[in-house]
Amino acid sequence: MPKRKLRPVLDGDWWLIGPSPDLSGLVPGADEHRAAWAADGKKGEHNAPVDHHAFQGPDGAWHLWGCVRATAVGRVFYHWEAAALTDSPWRATGEVIRRDRDAGECVDDWGGQEWLQSPYFVRHDGTYHMFYGGHLSAFPRDATDLAVGDAARACQICLMTSPDGRNWTRHRDADGLSQLFRGPGETRDPCVIRVDGTWYLYYAGHYDPDTPDEGAGFVVRTSDDLVHWSDWRLVHRDARFGKGRCEAECPHVVFRDGYFYMFRTQDYYAARTHVFRSEDPYDFGIGDAGDKYVGVFPAAAVEIYADGSGNEYVSSNHAPRLGTQMCRLKWEAA
Repeated sequence: MPKRKLRPVLDGDWWLIGPSPDLSGLVPGADEHRAAWAADGKKGEHNAPVDHHAFQGPDGAWHLWGCVRATAVGRVFYHWEAAALTDSPWRATGEVIRRDRDAGECVDDWGGQEWLQSPYFVRHDGTYHMFYGGHLSAFPRDATDLAVGDAARACQICLMTSPDGRNWTRHRDADGLSQLFRGPGETRDPCVIRVDGTWYLYYAGHYDPDTPDEGAGFVVRTSDDLVHWSDWRLVHRDARFGKGRCEAECPHVVFRDGYFYMFRTQDYYAARTHVFRSEDPYDFGIGDAGDKYVGVFPAAAVEIYADGSGNEYVSSNHAPRLGTQMCRLKWEAA
């Protein structure tokens, strides 16, 4: 098939799939937290769905797991389920996943909050893999791995697995930790794709200890087995699209007609995501990404899916107070 330069375009209106959940009885302090939010005039976020991913299980059901922030305990994962991508809203199941400090997750995090982030799912050889951000790690405390604000610790990408997409077990390494690797810096937002038999794990890695507010970038590691990963390699960094770590989030990479496309979220509420195109999965522009720039895509924390009939969809968190939304997606000649 000849190569074609494309650009992603929304094809219709958004519909709600993962509304803000009721966490009463699911996390401690949920009722008091909601009461305080209501008493304050419902200002700011409360149980707000953000980074997320959906996948189809072996029985045909679709599963949405999302990071929910601004809860009584910090950030947790919540689950919704549907028979079809086009359902609205999906059924809230009441299933919550919280950090496991025995597995080395979210240790001494900001304000004592839990900080699980950005689940991403891959099915391989009959097993479902959930990659996610476990934020600050327990040990080993290696001063060569630098975390923003703390040179003795780094954030981590962790793993759970499931035989059926419903029952999840944390991966444990030789030290009993769920982490696959740490760093560089504030490590989060995994996206995993397969290229010529090799797994590529893209993620946000903010690694410059001298300028932590300007070190925004995306890195990649590779693997043959989804467990053992290479060292990281920088694949994208361009300060013109935002210098801070909150302006380079949620990398999502897909391959279409001979090119790789990387989505980079800069602003959730403004629905501002930048798209870059490259023939090389290791290079989406470093320092100057202008020659790879496709344009702005009106969404946030982008994830892309296909339904098996040639239809594509995109999910987004451009309205965290409302929840996760879905829209049809098409590709046009660029």
